[in-house]
Amino acid sequence: MPERESKGSDRRQDGLHRVQIGLTGLAGVILLVGLANIVIDKAQLDERTMPPPVVPTLNAGAENAVAPREPLAELGVTPSAEQSGQVVPDLQPDPALSKPMDSEPQ
Repeated sequence: MPERESKGSDRRQDGLHRVQIGLTGLAGVILLVGLANIVIDKAQLDERTMPPPVVPTLNAGAENAVAPREPLAELGVTPSAEQSGQVVPDLQPDPALSKPMDSEPQ
């Protein structure tokens, strides 16, 4: 009989241990959700207190009008609006050629 009582108490201890682990996990999740809520509320509060962004306007008669920036053209990734009409002289065909050079020699 004592064997049966020890099995029952072991089961009970295992059950209590599982409940403790579950409650600890639940408390951790609740704390994380609360912390996330505080961070989000703080970010929204900061967003409301910031002044609206200033956007420069282009006036048609402005003497010191600023040309729109082209960051990709400044990095050399794409051609800028001023360079779109330019032709690289190396890519023009040689006027001394009488026939195309892409055919096989005979």
